[in-house]
Amino acid sequence: MNRVFQVFISSTYNDLRDERQAVSNTLAKAGYMPTGLELLPADNQTQVDYIKRIIDRSDYYIVIVGSRYGSLSSDGLNFSEGAFEYARSKDVPILAFLSEIPEPDAELKDKLDAFKARLSAGGIVEFWTSENDLCMKAMMAVATAVNLKPRAGWIRGDQAVDPKVLQELERLRIENADFHQKLANLNRGSTELVPARSVDSVTVEFLVYRSEEGAPDTVSKSISLGDLFVGIYDQLLKSPSEAYVRELVGYWYRQKFRMSDYWELGEKSATVIRDRLEAMGLIRSRSIIAGFTNHIAWSVTEKGKQFLQSRR
Repeated sequence: MNRVFQVFISSTYNDLRDERQAVSNTLAKAGYMPTGLELLPADNQTQVDYIKRIIDRSDYYIVIVGSRYGSLSSDGLNFSEGAFEYARSKDVPILAFLSEIPEPDAELKDKLDAFKARLSAGGIVEFWTSENDLCMKAMMAVATAVNLKPRAGWIRGDQAVDPKVLQELERLRIENADFHQKLANLNRGSTELVPARSVDSVTVEFLVYRSEEGAPDTVSKSISLGDLFVGIYDQLLKSPSEAYVRELVGYWYRQKFRMSDYWELGEKSATVIRDRLEAMGLIRSRSIIAGFTNHIAWSVTEKGKQFLQSRR
Protein backbone atom coordinates (compact mmCIF):
# COMPACT_ATOMS: atom_id res chain seq x y z
CA MET A 1 0.00 0.00 0.00
CA ASN A 2 1.26 3.46 -0.90
CA ARG A 3 1.33 5.83 2.05
CA VAL A 4 1.20 9.61 1.94
CA PHE A 5 2.75 11.46 4.86
CA GLN A 6 1.07 14.55 6.28
CA VAL A 7 3.36 17.42 7.26
CA PHE A 8 2.17 20.27 9.48
CA ILE A 9 3.90 23.56 8.61
CA SER A 10 4.01 26.20 11.33
CA SER A 11 5.42 29.73 11.46
CA THR A 12 4.46 33.25 12.45
CA TYR A 13 1.47 34.04 10.29
CA ASN A 14 1.90 37.21 8.23
CA ASP A 15 5.66 37.75 7.87
CA LEU A 16 6.39 34.19 6.67
CA ARG A 17 3.26 33.63 4.60
CA ASP A 18 5.18 33.40 1.30
CA GLU A 19 7.86 31.10 2.72
CA ARG A 20 5.25 28.86 4.30
CA GLN A 21 3.34 28.62 1.03
CA ALA A 22 6.53 27.91 -0.92
CA VAL A 23 7.46 25.04 1.42
CA SER A 24 3.90 23.72 1.18
CA ASN A 25 4.02 23.75 -2.63
CA THR A 26 7.43 22.07 -2.66
CA LEU A 27 6.31 19.25 -0.38
CA ALA A 28 3.06 18.78 -2.30
CA LYS A 29 4.98 18.40 -5.57
CA ALA A 30 7.22 15.83 -3.86
CA GLY A 31 4.20 13.71 -2.95
CA TYR A 32 3.62 14.76 0.65
CA MET A 33 0.42 16.18 2.14
CA PRO A 34 1.19 19.61 3.66
CA THR A 35 -1.20 21.28 6.06
CA GLY A 36 -1.01 24.16 8.48
CA LEU A 37 -2.28 27.60 9.33
CA GLU A 38 -4.07 28.69 6.18
CA LEU A 39 -7.52 27.45 7.19
CA LEU A 40 -7.45 28.58 10.82
CA PRO A 41 -10.82 29.72 12.21
CA ALA A 42 -11.10 33.27 13.52
CA ASP A 43 -11.62 32.54 17.22
CA ASN A 44 -8.36 32.15 19.18
CA GLN A 45 -9.52 29.24 21.33
CA THR A 46 -10.95 27.49 18.30
CA GLN A 47 -7.60 28.02 16.56
CA VAL A 48 -5.78 26.22 19.36
CA ASP A 49 -8.18 23.26 19.22
CA TYR A 50 -7.90 23.16 15.43
CA ILE A 51 -4.10 23.14 15.51
CA LYS A 52 -4.09 20.29 18.03
CA ARG A 53 -6.47 18.19 15.95
CA ILE A 54 -4.40 18.68 12.80
CA ILE A 55 -1.12 17.90 14.60
CA ASP A 56 -2.71 14.72 15.98
CA ARG A 57 -3.28 13.61 12.38
CA SER A 58 0.12 14.71 11.10
CA ASP A 59 3.20 12.55 10.69
CA TYR A 60 5.82 15.31 10.85
CA TYR A 61 5.92 18.87 12.16
CA ILE A 62 7.85 21.70 10.51
CA VAL A 63 8.42 24.95 12.36
CA ILE A 64 9.84 27.91 10.44
CA VAL A 65 11.27 30.72 12.54
CA GLY A 66 12.05 34.11 11.06
CA SER A 67 12.82 37.47 12.61
CA ARG A 68 9.56 37.95 14.54
CA TYR A 69 8.17 36.12 17.53
CA GLY A 70 4.56 36.80 16.64
CA SER A 71 1.45 37.65 18.62
CA LEU A 72 0.92 36.09 22.03
CA SER A 73 -1.90 33.75 22.95
CA SER A 74 -3.52 33.49 26.38
CA ASP A 75 -0.69 31.28 27.71
CA GLY A 76 1.98 33.86 26.88
CA LEU A 77 3.35 31.95 23.89
CA ASN A 78 2.88 32.56 20.20
CA PHE A 79 0.99 29.97 18.17
CA SER A 80 4.19 28.49 16.72
CA GLU A 81 5.75 27.84 20.11
CA GLY A 82 2.48 26.55 21.53
CA ALA A 83 2.09 24.19 18.56
CA PHE A 84 5.72 23.11 18.95
CA GLU A 85 5.10 22.21 22.59
CA TYR A 86 2.02 20.20 21.67
CA ALA A 87 3.77 18.35 18.82
CA ARG A 88 6.65 17.48 21.13
CA SER A 89 4.24 16.17 23.78
CA LYS A 90 2.74 13.87 21.12
CA ASP A 91 6.17 12.62 19.96
CA VAL A 92 5.65 13.99 16.46
CA PRO A 93 9.09 14.34 14.77
CA ILE A 94 9.97 18.04 14.69
CA LEU A 95 11.94 19.66 11.87
CA ALA A 96 13.05 23.19 12.77
CA PHE A 97 14.28 25.84 10.33
CA LEU A 98 15.76 29.04 11.75
CA SER A 99 16.42 32.19 9.76
CA GLU A 100 19.98 33.47 9.57
CA ILE A 101 18.76 36.93 8.60
CA PRO A 102 19.67 39.26 11.50
CA GLU A 103 16.93 41.42 13.00
CA PRO A 104 18.25 43.12 16.16
CA ASP A 105 15.18 45.33 16.61
CA ALA A 106 12.59 42.56 16.40
CA GLU A 107 9.63 42.79 18.74
CA LEU A 108 9.74 40.41 21.70
CA LYS A 109 13.34 39.61 20.80
CA ASP A 110 13.98 37.96 24.16
CA LYS A 111 11.14 35.50 23.60
CA LEU A 112 12.28 34.89 20.03
CA ASP A 113 15.85 34.16 21.13
CA ALA A 114 14.62 31.86 23.88
CA PHE A 115 12.41 29.97 21.43
CA LYS A 116 15.31 29.53 19.00
CA ALA A 117 17.50 28.28 21.83
CA ARG A 118 14.89 25.71 22.84
CA LEU A 119 14.57 24.48 19.26
CA SER A 120 18.34 24.19 18.92
CA ALA A 121 18.62 22.31 22.20
CA GLY A 122 15.81 19.93 21.27
CA GLY A 123 17.56 18.42 18.26
CA ILE A 124 19.13 19.12 14.90
CA VAL A 125 17.98 22.32 13.22
CA GLU A 126 18.59 23.80 9.78
CA PHE A 127 19.36 27.45 9.04
CA TRP A 128 17.96 29.18 5.98
CA THR A 129 18.81 32.42 4.21
CA SER A 130 16.30 32.53 1.35
CA GLU A 131 13.00 31.06 0.25
CA ASN A 132 14.66 28.66 -2.20
CA ASP A 133 17.19 27.61 0.41
CA LEU A 134 14.38 26.94 2.88
CA CYS A 135 12.36 24.86 0.40
CA MET A 136 15.32 22.69 -0.56
CA LYS A 137 16.31 22.03 3.04
CA ALA A 138 12.72 21.34 4.10
CA MET A 139 12.21 18.76 1.36
CA MET A 140 15.49 17.01 2.17
CA ALA A 141 14.74 17.03 5.90
CA VAL A 142 11.30 15.48 5.42
CA ALA A 143 12.70 12.78 3.11
CA THR A 144 15.37 11.96 5.69
CA ALA A 145 12.82 11.86 8.50
CA VAL A 146 10.62 9.46 6.52
CA ASN A 147 13.58 7.09 6.12
CA LEU A 148 14.85 7.32 9.70
CA LYS A 149 11.56 7.75 11.55
CA PRO A 150 8.80 6.21 9.41
CA ARG A 151 5.29 7.07 10.55
CA ALA A 152 1.80 5.70 9.92
CA GLY A 153 0.95 7.99 7.01
CA TRP A 154 -2.31 7.94 5.07
CA ILE A 155 -3.58 5.40 2.56
CA ARG A 156 -6.51 5.39 0.15
CA GLY A 157 -9.72 4.04 1.62
CA ASP A 158 -9.98 1.40 -1.08
CA GLN A 159 -6.50 0.12 -0.15
CA ALA A 160 -7.16 -0.21 3.56
CA VAL A 161 -7.80 -3.67 4.98
CA ASP A 162 -10.08 -4.24 7.93
CA PRO A 163 -8.06 -5.92 10.74
CA LYS A 164 -10.94 -8.37 11.21
CA VAL A 165 -10.51 -9.48 7.61
CA LEU A 166 -6.79 -10.06 8.20
CA GLN A 167 -7.56 -12.11 11.30
CA GLU A 168 -10.08 -14.22 9.41
CA LEU A 169 -7.64 -14.76 6.54
CA GLU A 170 -4.96 -15.86 8.99
CA ARG A 171 -7.40 -18.27 10.66
CA LEU A 172 -8.34 -19.75 7.29
CA ARG A 173 -4.68 -20.00 6.30
CA ILE A 174 -3.87 -21.98 9.44
CA GLU A 175 -6.95 -24.16 8.99
CA ASN A 176 -6.04 -24.81 5.36
CA ALA A 177 -2.44 -25.64 6.28
CA ASP A 178 -3.59 -28.14 8.89
CA PHE A 179 -5.96 -29.73 6.39
CA HIS A 180 -3.22 -30.13 3.80
CA GLN A 181 -0.89 -31.55 6.42
CA LYS A 182 -3.43 -34.19 7.42
CA LEU A 183 -4.16 -35.00 3.77
CA ALA A 184 -0.46 -35.35 3.01
CA ASN A 185 -0.01 -37.66 5.99
CA LEU A 186 -2.84 -39.87 4.75
CA ASN A 187 -1.35 -40.00 1.26
CA ARG A 188 2.01 -41.02 2.71
CA GLY A 189 0.48 -43.64 4.95
CA SER A 190 1.05 -41.39 7.97
CA THR A 191 4.79 -41.22 7.27
CA GLU A 192 5.82 -37.65 7.95
CA LEU A 193 8.56 -35.86 6.07
CA VAL A 194 9.82 -34.17 9.21
CA PRO A 195 9.38 -34.60 12.95
CA ALA A 196 6.09 -33.57 14.54
CA ARG A 197 5.52 -29.96 15.61
CA SER A 198 6.31 -30.77 19.24
CA VAL A 199 9.71 -32.12 18.16
CA ASP A 200 10.68 -29.42 15.67
CA SER A 201 10.31 -26.51 18.10
CA VAL A 202 13.51 -24.78 19.15
CA THR A 203 14.39 -21.91 21.47
CA VAL A 204 16.42 -19.19 19.81
CA GLU A 205 17.72 -15.76 20.68
CA PHE A 206 16.73 -12.58 18.86
CA LEU A 207 18.47 -9.23 18.90
CA VAL A 208 15.79 -6.55 19.32
CA TYR A 209 16.71 -2.98 18.38
CA ARG A 210 14.25 -0.72 20.17
CA SER A 211 15.85 2.57 19.11
CA GLU A 212 18.26 3.92 16.53
CA GLU A 213 20.96 4.19 19.17
CA GLY A 214 22.20 1.87 21.88
CA ALA A 215 22.79 -1.86 22.13
CA PRO A 216 20.01 -4.31 21.23
CA ASP A 217 18.13 -6.38 23.79
CA THR A 218 18.50 -10.17 23.68
CA VAL A 219 15.15 -11.98 23.75
CA SER A 220 14.65 -15.77 23.84
CA LYS A 221 11.68 -17.21 21.93
CA SER A 222 10.46 -20.70 21.07
CA ILE A 223 9.65 -21.15 17.39
CA SER A 224 8.51 -23.97 15.12
CA LEU A 225 11.13 -24.87 12.55
CA GLY A 226 8.42 -26.05 10.18
CA ASP A 227 6.56 -22.74 10.41
CA LEU A 228 9.82 -20.84 10.01
CA PHE A 229 10.83 -22.86 6.95
CA VAL A 230 7.48 -22.18 5.28
CA GLY A 231 7.64 -18.51 6.25
CA ILE A 232 11.00 -17.84 4.59
CA TYR A 233 10.79 -20.52 1.87
CA ASP A 234 10.48 -18.12 -1.07
CA GLN A 235 13.65 -16.31 -0.03
CA LEU A 236 15.50 -19.59 0.57
CA LEU A 237 14.96 -20.43 -3.10
CA LYS A 238 17.39 -17.58 -3.87
CA SER A 239 20.18 -19.24 -1.82
CA PRO A 240 20.64 -16.34 0.61
CA SER A 241 23.64 -15.84 2.84
CA GLU A 242 23.32 -16.78 6.49
CA ALA A 243 23.67 -13.10 7.44
CA TYR A 244 20.61 -12.31 5.33
CA VAL A 245 18.75 -15.32 6.73
CA ARG A 246 19.18 -13.82 10.20
CA GLU A 247 17.36 -10.71 8.99
CA LEU A 248 14.68 -12.81 7.26
CA VAL A 249 13.96 -14.80 10.41
CA GLY A 250 13.68 -11.60 12.45
CA TYR A 251 11.30 -10.10 9.90
CA TRP A 252 9.25 -13.32 9.76
CA TYR A 253 8.87 -13.45 13.54
CA ARG A 254 8.04 -9.75 13.79
CA GLN A 255 5.34 -10.04 11.11
CA LYS A 256 3.91 -13.31 12.43
CA PHE A 257 3.40 -11.98 15.93
CA ARG A 258 2.92 -8.31 14.96
CA MET A 259 5.90 -7.06 16.90
CA SER A 260 7.31 -3.57 16.63
CA ASP A 261 10.98 -2.55 16.62
CA TYR A 262 13.64 -4.31 14.53
CA TRP A 263 14.27 -8.03 15.17
CA GLU A 264 17.24 -10.07 14.02
CA LEU A 265 18.15 -13.67 14.75
CA GLY A 266 21.27 -14.10 16.88
CA GLU A 267 24.37 -15.51 15.20
CA LYS A 268 24.59 -18.66 17.36
CA SER A 269 20.88 -19.31 16.94
CA ALA A 270 21.29 -19.10 13.16
CA THR A 271 23.84 -21.93 13.39
CA VAL A 272 21.43 -23.99 15.52
CA ILE A 273 18.57 -23.52 13.06
CA ARG A 274 20.82 -24.32 10.09
CA ASP A 275 21.99 -27.54 11.72
CA ARG A 276 18.44 -28.57 12.62
CA LEU A 277 16.99 -27.85 9.18
CA GLU A 278 19.86 -29.75 7.56
CA ALA A 279 19.26 -32.68 9.92
CA MET A 280 15.59 -32.62 8.88
CA GLY A 281 16.73 -32.69 5.25
CA LEU A 282 14.99 -29.43 4.33
CA ILE A 283 18.05 -27.38 3.41
CA ARG A 284 21.70 -27.75 2.57
CA SER A 285 24.40 -25.19 3.27
CA ARG A 286 27.64 -24.48 1.50
CA SER A 287 30.55 -22.12 1.94
CA ILE A 288 30.97 -19.45 -0.74
CA ILE A 289 33.93 -17.15 -1.26
CA ALA A 290 32.96 -13.73 -2.62
CA GLY A 291 35.87 -11.35 -3.06
CA PHE A 292 37.76 -11.28 0.23
CA THR A 293 34.87 -12.62 2.30
CA ASN A 294 33.65 -16.12 3.00
CA HIS A 295 30.00 -16.72 3.84
CA ILE A 296 27.55 -19.60 4.21
CA ALA A 297 24.64 -19.86 1.79
CA TRP A 298 21.40 -21.78 2.43
CA SER A 299 19.44 -23.57 -0.28
CA VAL A 300 16.31 -25.72 -0.38
CA THR A 301 16.50 -29.48 -0.99
CA GLU A 302 13.99 -31.61 -2.88
CA LYS A 303 12.73 -32.87 0.45
CA GLY A 304 12.27 -29.26 1.49
CA LYS A 305 10.15 -28.61 -1.60
CA GLN A 306 8.03 -31.67 -0.83
CA PHE A 307 7.60 -30.52 2.75
CA LEU A 308 6.40 -27.12 1.57
CA GLN A 309 3.76 -28.74 -0.63
CA SER A 310 2.53 -30.74 2.33
CA ARG A 311 2.09 -27.56 4.37
CA ARG A 312 0.25 -25.55 1.73
